[in-house]
Amino acid sequence: MKSKIILVAVIFSVLTGCQTSTMKQRPHFEQTPVLESTETTFRPMPSTTVMLLPLSGPQKAVGEALQQAGMMAQVERRGNQMELVFFDTHGTAEGAVAAYEKALQVHPDVILGPVFSAEVAAIAKQDPNIPVISFTSDNSVLTDNVYTMALLIPSQVQRIVDFACASGKRRLAVMGPENKTGELAMNALSESIKVCPGMTLEKVSLYAPKTVNLDPAVLKIIPKPIDPKKKDLTPEEQEILATPLADRLTFDALFIFEDGVRLQQLVSLLSFYDVTPTVVPFYGLSNWQKSKDKNLAGAYFPNLPTFRYQPFVQNYRAAFGTSPMELAGFAYDAVSLASFLNMQRAMNPATLTAETGYNGVHGYFRFLPDGTNERLLGISQKTRRGHLPVEPAAETFERPVFEALPDETSLNEPFNEFPNVTPSFEQQTPLNTIPAF
Repeated sequence: MKSKIILVAVIFSVLTGCQTSTMKQRPHFEQTPVLESTETTFRPMPSTTVMLLPLSGPQKAVGEALQQAGMMAQVERRGNQMELVFFDTHGTAEGAVAAYEKALQVHPDVILGPVFSAEVAAIAKQDPNIPVISFTSDNSVLTDNVYTMALLIPSQVQRIVDFACASGKRRLAVMGPENKTGELAMNALSESIKVCPGMTLEKVSLYAPKTVNLDPAVLKIIPKPIDPKKKDLTPEEQEILATPLADRLTFDALFIFEDGVRLQQLVSLLSFYDVTPTVVPFYGLSNWQKSKDKNLAGAYFPNLPTFRYQPFVQNYRAAFGTSPMELAGFAYDAVSLASFLNMQRAMNPATLTAETGYNGVHGYFRFLPDGTNERLLGISQKTRRGHLPVEPAAETFERPVFEALPDETSLNEPFNEFPNVTPSFEQQTPLNTIPAF
C-alpha cells in the first residue's frame, strides 16, 4: 500500500515540476459553496480519494488515460490535502471486487471508477456505504450510492427531442437495434416526447442487431417504392410519383439510434430510396460526431460543450504528449469534484445530487438519486466537411416549455449548410448558482 501512495506522490511532484507554467494557463472559475455554514472560511480537511482503473490487461490504455487525467486534476488543485490512490481492476469484474476491497482498507471518502459495466455491477453488489462515481454508460447497473459520470443515452435523447420540437417537428419515425442501446433510447424517447405538444411516434422499425439485410427495416417506415421506368404506370402510381417524397412520408423527423458500419448501411439504403436529411431531418446520438459518411450531411446530433474542454485538451497534451480520449475529461471532472466537495466538507449524497449541479470540462451536469446523471448538451449538424455547432447547451436543467403548433405551420425545412437555428429556452436557474471546479 505504501509503495502505491509513494509512487503517486512521486508522479505528482514530477508533473508539478515539469508543467507548472502550463497548469497556470487554465482559466479560473469561481466556486460557489454548495452548503451554508456559520464559518466564514472553509478549510480543507485531509481526505482520501480512490480510483479503480484497468491499469493492466487489454484495457490498460484506457486506465492509464484516466489515471493521467486524475493526476492532472489533483495537481491543478493544490493545497486541498486530498490524497489520490489508484488500484488496478484488470478490467474484470473479479479484479474490480478485489480492488474495491483493497480500497476500503485506506478508508476513502469517495471511490472513482470502475470503468466498465461488469465491473460496476460487481461493485454495486457489495452494497457500498460510501459514494462510488463510476464511468460506465450502462445505467442499468447503477444503484443507490453508485453513480456515473458518463454521457448517458437518456440525456442525449431528451436534448434532440427538445431541439426537434423547437424546430417544429411533431411526427417521428424511429429506427434502431433491438438491444440494450435501442431499449434505452426508445424508453427515453417515449418519455421525452411527452413535453412536446402533439409529438407522436408514427413509425417504429427495430431490427435484430446482427441482421445482415437491413432493407426490410428501411421499407417498414418509407412508402412503397415505385419504379418510374415501369411500363403501364397506373394513374394512381403516376400521381404518387408526381408528389414530392416529403409529402408522401408520414413523418417529419427521423430518429436513428445507430452508429458505425450499421449507421453507414442504414443511411446508404435510405439514400437509395431518396430519403435524405434534405428531404426529412435525421436525428441521432453523440457518436455521430465521428462518422464521415456524407449521406449524413444535414443530420443533427447532441454534443458535449467544448468551451472548457479545449483548454483541458491543450494542458493534457502539454503534460503527457498525447491527446486525451473523451473519457479522460470525465475522470478529470470526477477528481475535481471530489476535491471541491472536500474543500466544502460536503461529500455526501445530498450534495452529490444537488439540483444546481456542477460545471466541469464537459459542461454542466448533475447526479440523480438513482445514480444516473443529466448533462446540458449542445446541438451540432453534420456537413459534407465534418460538422458545425447549431445551438449551444441550454442554461438550465429545466425542460423548455413548448407551445402547440398552428395547423398552417410548415413542418419540413430544407437543409442549410450553414444553419442558424436558435430556439429560445426559459431560464429557471442562473448559471452563476452552479459551481465550477
